[in-house]
Amino acid sequence: MPRLGGTIRGPCPYKYRWLLSNPVRRLFHPLEKTLDAFGLPPGGRVLELGAGSGYFSVGEARRLAPDGRLLCLDLQPEMARYLRRRLDREGAGNADVVIGDGLNLPLEAGCVDGAFLVTVLGELPDRRRALAELWRVLREGAVLSITESLPDPHYRRERSVRSECEAGGFRFRQIVRRPLGFTLNFAAVKATGSAGSVPTRSP
Repeated sequence: MPRLGGTIRGPCPYKYRWLLSNPVRRLFHPLEKTLDAFGLPPGGRVLELGAGSGYFSVGEARRLAPDGRLLCLDLQPEMARYLRRRLDREGAGNADVVIGDGLNLPLEAGCVDGAFLVTVLGELPDRRRALAELWRVLREGAVLSITESLPDPHYRRERSVRSECEAGGFRFRQIVRRPLGFTLNFAAVKATGSAGSVPTRSP
């Protein structure tokens, strides 16, 4: 994400929120195909970490309705308020917006059935801690879906994402590749009771 004088570090600032919903993004993240790739359970409680302006939030909330709920977490209060207004405007009443830090999720252990991150993992200052937090709040066997794509400046390579997730107690399930990126899906493994201690393998 270019800006005057350099490159944006960390999450996209609120003043650049238009970049997150730019129609050009559909070339990299066609909405329905990307939502399909997440492999999230219908009717469950799903966490979106780094929801931003809600490019994926409205569509995923509609998929989860009427019985499921979407928890949209963002670090920036202004972005969270903007997202709440957008969700209300779109009639996504089954979506909750939470202001919070991915390194210290304001959620109870084992309270969500799935989670997804889209071009967010590379923005996190401590990926190991963030993955440990995701592992904590996901129930046994829940889906963790991570999407990365170019030209995102924080792009994480497929091998790095898989290695970090498997080290954090997640078992590889599926990969969906596209020309400029991929979606990797994992399952949270809780058998040993602590993140990072579960050896994993490809199916």
